[in-house]
Parts: sequence; structure tokens; C-alpha cells
Amino acid sequence: MPDPVLEALWKRVTDNWDDARAHEAFLNHCQENALLGEAAARYRPFATDEVRGEFARKRLEAITLLATSALMAQRTERRRGIPRWMTGAVALAGAVVIVYLLRLVLG
Repeated sequence: MPDPVLEALWKRVTDNWDDARAHEAFLNHCQENALLGEAAARYRPFATDEVRGEFARKRLEAITLLATSALMAQRTERRRGIPRWMTGAVALAGAVVIVYLLRLVLG
């Protein structure tokens, strides 16, 4: 279902291309609603335009940075140390070796 706010903000961007606040409002809405891919898709055709190209490329770079920072914020801390399954496997193997040696020694 189309987002009417997104459409209105994008229309404002295209009608007032030189208005940085229009672009900022559009990108803020896209960031808040996880629509950065949609924002990139809308700016991409303008990247090769002679008049609007430079500004569109800068916005695409900004979108890339916003998306990267969003992914980094969702990143979980990597667990350090030996995995539990490996500790359990080594303990089990050690117990088997000890039982085997005790049977050999005790007869």
C-alpha cells in the first residue's frame, strides 16, 4: 500500500529540488519508516541527470550512510570464548579416556 506521506514528501522534493529542507524531510521520513531502499530507488534515476545529478549522488551517499548506521545499530555483540558445545565434547572425550584408563589399570 502506497505511503501518502512519502508521496507528498517526494513531490515536494521534485517540485523544489534546490530546497535542502525538502530533501531532509523526505530522508527523515524514509529513515524513520525503514524506507531507505525506496528513497535510493527514487534518487537513482536523477544521478545521471546533468542538472540534478550531483545533488542526487550526494543524497544517495547519505542514504548509504544512514542504511549502514542502521545496520550497525542492529548488530549484536559477538560472543567471545569457546562455544559450549565444544567444551562439552572435550569434557565427554576426556571422561571416556579416563574411564578407559581406569579399566586398564584396575583390571
